[in-house]
Amino acid sequence: MSGPFAPAAAAATWRFLLLCLAASGSLAGVLEMERSVTAVLGKDVVLPCRYRAQEGEKVVQVTWLKQGAGGQNVEMAVLHSEYGEHVQEPYAGRVLRRAPGPLEDGAIVLKNAVQADEGAYECRLITFPSGNFEGSMTLSVLVPPLPTLNPGPPLEEGQGRTLAASCTAEGNPMPTVTWETQVAGANTTRRSSHPRSASVTSEFFLVPGRSMNGQTLTCVVSHPGLQHEKRITHVLSVAYLSDASVRGHEEEEDWHVGKEGASLKCLGEGNPLPTYNWTRLNGPMPEGVNVKGATLLFQRPLTPDDTGVYVCQVTNTFAAKEVRASISIKETEVQKVDVVSASMVAVGVIAAVLLCLLVLVIVVMTLYHRRKTRRIAEKYEEELTLTRENSIRRLYSSHGSNTRNQTEETLHLREDSRQGSLRGDSRPGSLRGDSLRGTSICSVMSEETEGRSYSTLSTVREIETQTEQPPAPAPAPEEKAKGEDEAEEEEEEREEENTIKAAMTHFMQENGTLRAKPTTNGIYINGRGHLV
Repeated sequence: MSGPFAPAAAAATWRFLLLCLAASGSLAGVLEMERSVTAVLGKDVVLPCRYRAQEGEKVVQVTWLKQGAGGQNVEMAVLHSEYGEHVQEPYAGRVLRRAPGPLEDGAIVLKNAVQADEGAYECRLITFPSGNFEGSMTLSVLVPPLPTLNPGPPLEEGQGRTLAASCTAEGNPMPTVTWETQVAGANTTRRSSHPRSASVTSEFFLVPGRSMNGQTLTCVVSHPGLQHEKRITHVLSVAYLSDASVRGHEEEEDWHVGKEGASLKCLGEGNPLPTYNWTRLNGPMPEGVNVKGATLLFQRPLTPDDTGVYVCQVTNTFAAKEVRASISIKETEVQKVDVVSASMVAVGVIAAVLLCLLVLVIVVMTLYHRRKTRRIAEKYEEELTLTRENSIRRLYSSHGSNTRNQTEETLHLREDSRQGSLRGDSRPGSLRGDSLRGTSICSVMSEETEGRSYSTLSTVREIETQTEQPPAPAPAPEEKAKGEDEAEEEEEEREEENTIKAAMTHFMQENGTLRAKPTTNGIYINGRGHLV
């Protein structure tokens, strides 16, 4: 058969064969296709078409068609078991066979999907001996949104309800927009549709306050074409300026003349950060006063000229505020009292130190004089002892020939003294009784074996005989002739009595023995045997 009717005749023949096969009860394979497929804009998508053949069946050809705008099908590609693949020009380079091999798997891959690829697709199979099979599907292309966030007008403290930000998202299908924030506010949403997409715009409104400055406002966009939600965060900026204050002059009594390290600090917060300016009301700044940022520094001791009203002005682009500090520099008596107290303390310390030094000097001098006096006394006693011994030796050497007579007189004197003291003899003619009445003078000094020690009375007798007396006036020749012997005897007795009385005033009785009195005016016998 030839001519224009040949294809129609062939098709009719194939239908006929299929009907015959069905009538004869033979079994055929199954065509598997999905009803809809979704693609993401710009991504590759697979169009599946699979035939489950029975034993003895074979797929000879697979043809893919796309339904056009007028309802007509447009051929995209033909896959043949012997002649290979053929892709039509509009889809060249974008349509590929998914896997090589038997045509039972006739799926194709559509690369870089665009919104124009949306529509209905048809897969036709020619099998042998079962005949032709066909199936259709719908392709949807998702357009993921690209959200944008636009801040509202500048926020300032004190405004009413103000737009903080707006968030817009457009896609296919329509995306969803929500807000996440800790700031109190409300949002409104507007939606609009387009031929191949839809857009959503959400606006967030709030009443600005300084507590909102620095807070975050996040726009959250969700869409089927997005694997994860998209978030856009906006940091709120609220312009404000707090009231200014001055720190450093709360206690005015501390601001007195001579105070050092005084300062005034201006306190103020704002957004944007404020600047500070110090001035002095009704006059220039005193010398030695500098401004460092928000601090006014007095770099010297305070003086009465520092008294005045100081003004701190705090300014930013939002507002300007000022605060005044009235400073009064007082001359108090505290300083004078402090100076006087310090002077008194210094004088007291110096006086205490001097007193301690004086006491120390007195103690040292006292100890020194005591030691010196002790040494002088010891030396004096030593010299006195040596002098006495020398005197006794001289006396002994001078009167060695009269030793026996003196010893007899001493013994006789001891006997008379002992008897007189026992009898209480007070005879006026008794020299020993008058001189030693009521006193035991029988004790004598210890005698040495060499005969150098003598009794006290014997020593006195010897001293008496050696004492130099002033020369008596020369007697007349006739008197000397008459009683020279009697005069000498009376003179000797008188001198003996006076000498003994004078000598006894320097002795004391202790345990029956006469000892020299412990005074500085002791008995001193010079080399000539004189009693001093």
